[in-house]
Formats: sequence, C-alpha cells, structure tokens
Amino acid sequence: MNMLEMVLVLFAVVLFTTVALNYNRLVWEQADYLINANKYLQCSHLSHSILDEVDAFLFSKQLKFNDIKKKYNTERNVTLQHAGGTYSISIHADDCDSLGVLLPEPKPNNLYALVTVETKTFGLRHPVTQQRVYTKTDLNIK
Repeated sequence: MNMLEMVLVLFAVVLFTTVALNYNRLVWEQADYLINANKYLQCSHLSHSILDEVDAFLFSKQLKFNDIKKKYNTERNVTLQHAGGTYSISIHADDCDSLGVLLPEPKPNNLYALVTVETKTFGLRHPVTQQRVYTKTDLNIK
C-alpha cells in the first residue's frame, strides 16, 4: 500500500465515522423529543383531569362554589406505573374577574374563581400549566 492509498483510507474512515456520529446524535435528539412529548402529554392529561374533577363536583353539587378555594389550594404527587415516574401537581384557586385576571384582594361574594393547575415531572423541560375560570351560578351555590 503506498502513501496515497493510506491517506485515502484515513479520509474514508474519518468520513464514515463523522457520518455515523452525526446520525447517532440526531437519533438521540429525536428520542429526547419523543420522551419530552410523552411526558408533556401525560402532564396535560393529569392537569385536565383535575379541572374536570372540579367541574364534576360542582355539577353534582358535591362541592359549593365558595369551597373551591378551600379544597383546591393543595399539592398532589401521583405515581403512574404504566407511564413511569412521579408527577407533582400544584393546584391554586383564587378570586378573579370574568376574564381570569387575578384580583389584588379577595372579595367576599365574588362571582368568579380561577383554578390553576401546574404539573411537572423529572425530564420535562417546562411545567404544564392549565387554567379554568369558574362562574358562580344558581346551580352551584347550594
């Protein structure tokens, strides 16, 4: 093997190594995006289930409108076996106006309540936050 053939072989090795490393890096990044998307969807589902729980309790009259702020200012930890991991759920209920803007001071007979649910887990880039405004009606007063 002469010198030119040896240089060509070295260039070929460098080229194929570079291509293989770039391919593996891109596959790893794609797997990271898929894992993050899966965790984001699971956190969205958990947050939405909390908001649906408030809806169900108000609709079935098991929860009074004035008790939302008492019952839903809490933290929960949920461990899911099928999805893996522990999810931290932070729930806050506050007085707001009709657009969902928080009031600086709580009003005694306010007609609106804003429930904010923030869910996070290990490996999720940004926590998932969902909000819903609840309105006092004659159905949920009693």
